[in-house]
Amino acid sequence: MKILSICVMLLVSFTAAFSSEYTPVKESWDYKDAMKKVTKNFKGTQGVVIHMGDSISYANQNTRWARSFKNKKAGHSKENIEILKWSHADKGKSNLNGWHLTSVDAASGRSETAASGIKTGQYLKGGHKGLPSADKLISKYNPQIAIVMLGTNDGNGKVPPAKATANLDTLIQKLIANGTIPVLSTIPPCTKFDAEQYNKLYRELAKKHSIPMIDLYKDMMALAGDNWKTQLISKDGVHLTHSLSSGPATKDNLANCGYLLRCYLAINKLKEVRANVIK
Repeated sequence: MKILSICVMLLVSFTAAFSSEYTPVKESWDYKDAMKKVTKNFKGTQGVVIHMGDSISYANQNTRWARSFKNKKAGHSKENIEILKWSHADKGKSNLNGWHLTSVDAASGRSETAASGIKTGQYLKGGHKGLPSADKLISKYNPQIAIVMLGTNDGNGKVPPAKATANLDTLIQKLIANGTIPVLSTIPPCTKFDAEQYNKLYRELAKKHSIPMIDLYKDMMALAGDNWKTQLISKDGVHLTHSLSSGPATKDNLANCGYLLRCYLAINKLKEVRANVIK
């Protein structure tokens, strides 16, 4: 009995070490019915999820935890492994695997779906560092879900928040017209400008369209508070910290690695959307 008790205690400790106690911030609106209508019009391969963004998306560390789901040290749950396989994370360099597409070096300064320094207007138009237009990306990959995070370069480039939001509105409408479920993310805090000037409008935009949202900004504040500048944002004041990006996603690791947190939030939102809308 004593040996059994010790084994149980070790198992509990092991499980706790490789799990997360953190519950992400939830949007205040219900997106289920609206997105069920959208996904009814989807004609493509189930589970294709692309990440549309700038250099914060175009980073190996951004999807490293997702891409390492076969590694036991990453500490993925059965539910995580299921959603990652559903979203083709096991397909390697396939165009079905959005986790790969956003992190691969497709050309200088960009991946297949994200580019360094790109603003919202440039993302719509295409051509920045050779990245195709939003229309061409949607047509080429035909995603069932698109995770969108743009605006940091608009802030650095002094593009008015209302203009950046209008550009994102156009992108969201393009995705919805394709039968794609858009998941809009707030941008992370930045030492260069006030990210909340953009995020406040982004939340209103997501609510207007009744789409799912990842509130990266609020999650970072909930986990790190005033220490976000050292724990979750790198020394350049813009990009996310990455030293723990391979996981596991313990609450302590999430509070000290911006890229692990972002990947964790993406995976959890996919599980939620699939359960509530698609499955």
